[in-house]
Amino acid sequence: MSLIGILIVLLIFCIVIWAARSLMAAFGVGDPIATVVYVLIVLVMLIWLLQQLGVVGGPVLRLH
Repeated sequence: MSLIGILIVLLIFCIVIWAARSLMAAFGVGDPIATVVYVLIVLVMLIWLLQQLGVVGGPVLRLH
């Protein structure tokens, strides 16, 4: 993944966080639920980023 690709992913991540925060504020979602939503967004983005970098892969099946 190139530097430009990482910067684009970072920009998309920031937009997703901003949109989630705005929507939760508009609908009056409480703090416990908002925290869970933020944690889920960060985990999904972190797993996706690690997969793009080749650190985390899917399940590996090896037949000998």
